[in-house]
Amino acid sequence: MKKALLISCFDWFKARLAPIRDLLICQGYDVSILTSDFNHIKKRTVDERFSECTYIHVHPYKKNLSLDRIISHLYFGKQAAEFIEKEKPDLIYLLLPPNNIAKYCALYKRKNPNIKFIIDIIDLWPESMPIGVLQRTPFAWLWKKWRDKAIKVADHVFTECDLYQDRLAKVLEPSKTTTLHLYKEQTEEERKLVQDIINSKKQDDIIRFAYLGSMNNIVDIEGICKVLKEFISIGKKCEFHAIGDGESRDRFEKSVRETGCDVHFYGKVFDEIEKIKILSPCDYAFNMMKGNVSVGLTIKSIDYLAYGLPLINNIKGDTWELIENKGFGVNVTGALSRIKKFDRNKIVSYFYQNMSRQNFLTKVNEFLI
Repeated sequence: MKKALLISCFDWFKARLAPIRDLLICQGYDVSILTSDFNHIKKRTVDERFSECTYIHVHPYKKNLSLDRIISHLYFGKQAAEFIEKEKPDLIYLLLPPNNIAKYCALYKRKNPNIKFIIDIIDLWPESMPIGVLQRTPFAWLWKKWRDKAIKVADHVFTECDLYQDRLAKVLEPSKTTTLHLYKEQTEEERKLVQDIINSKKQDDIIRFAYLGSMNNIVDIEGICKVLKEFISIGKKCEFHAIGDGESRDRFEKSVRETGCDVHFYGKVFDEIEKIKILSPCDYAFNMMKGNVSVGLTIKSIDYLAYGLPLINNIKGDTWELIENKGFGVNVTGALSRIKKFDRNKIVSYFYQNMSRQNFLTKVNEFLI
């Protein structure tokens, strides 16, 4: 039986690897999944373990930009290399970053040219580092080189968004590169709840804003507050409803309160029904990050579309183009010059047609055969 190995240093099993595993099993592969035992978001050992996965114990770290984190990723890469040599897979599906793993997979591909090697880029390192000077260090150059050299020997490359293809145009071959957007699963109960909220008649004139996700050093807190102040300055009563947590939460909450907005911070919420009840009644959702961040389509933006929420966005690339072409929100270019009511049913319909699990499977299946 042919062997397939899926590798992700981060917790991408349910969000990305589970459907790929199912496809490969249907094609007759014996599938192994290799991941780390460290939760990058919570900064602790993973709480939920899946029997389908093999977990590598790695060095923990507290800060995203730290030597401890580099050590953790380097160790995972070395252990992954040993696992590859032991299992000798016929197919490797690798999620990047961290980029050091690509070096070992590319070496295995060169020694075994008949295997299939697929790279799936879900973030750009070092390009997405929030501190620009770090992108020009010798280590950043090496980190980039490991990825770019592996791309050249891969059989196919998926990118999470079109923006990544633009940024990597010098090393990608268009004929073997495909954008594979994230997907989101929704139950019938969740779909019905979103639809009921969208169709319900608004009972007041309060403008409600939503925020979902990590509250860290790449969120454009100042930009978000500037938008809120614009609404308040023209006499609008505003509410801000935020789900999430992170090292910048206290500063984020304090800054939003100082705008005069009525603030509701809910912390971490994992139940999908509860998230819909909190966010879907909002009028707009913030999708704003600092300008030096390289991301085309955030996870939060897909959630927003699933909830039928128009975006207030400053992220270039895929999201920017989606708003320009489909009118699913407003791209902020300075002062918020225009805001209006949006057809939320069209937003939800677009999500169902383009960001469903089935759409994801159809795309990826073509290149696994």
